[in-house]
Amino acid sequence: VSGYLKTNDVPHLLLYGRAGTGKTTLAKLVVKNIECDYLYINASDENSVDTVRNKVRQFASTIGFKDMKVIVLDECDYITPNAQAALRNLMETFSRHCRFILTCNYVERIIDPIQSRCQVFEIIPPDKKGVAVHLSKVLEQEQVTYSNE
Repeated sequence: VSGYLKTNDVPHLLLYGRAGTGKTTLAKLVVKNIECDYLYINASDENSVDTVRNKVRQFASTIGFKDMKVIVLDECDYITPNAQAALRNLMETFSRHCRFILTCNYVERIIDPIQSRCQVFEIIPPDKKGVAVHLSKVLEQEQVTYSNE
């Protein structure tokens, strides 16, 4: 994902994995680090075809302040099949200036035509040792003394 940020050319992304692995955080970091207008939708709350047709279409089709628009659909595995079909159409129609970042726990609930339009990443949590190594590096950089206990 960092390679896309360097070029500011982010494709549609589908981030999947267990709950609590950082999918939503990663999606928000991507949006924060590129020049874009964005819309965030929690699809577990707003999962109907009406949400896709109205909210998503309106945002994607209007002129924004930036050249690029990003729509984050968090927990998109809750989106109904009809809404996914409508979403697929919007991804095609507005792909020139609008990108979609989808997060989900169960990638198998996302229809193949949407998956094929996205760069798909499985988000795997780091093990405890990896977290400890990273935290010790941060503490050293910040010149904070600590104990290895």
